[in-house]
Amino acid sequence: MKHIIMDYGVEYTFTVKTPTKEDKDKMPPFNALSKSGKIVNAYNALLMAERVSKSNKK
Repeated sequence: MKHIIMDYGVEYTFTVKTPTKEDKDKMPPFNALSKSGKIVNAYNALLMAERVSKSNKK
């Protein structure tokens, strides 16, 4: 399930302001802020989990 959630998220590449003490103007791309670079899309993950579940029953 973890792989499905991580693989079927939505990726955004716009920059976001993440100021630090060292760099008050730091603007990394959004997809660089997490391990997968994506936001969870529960609907897509549930659809894929259902497909995987059905294919394992055959």
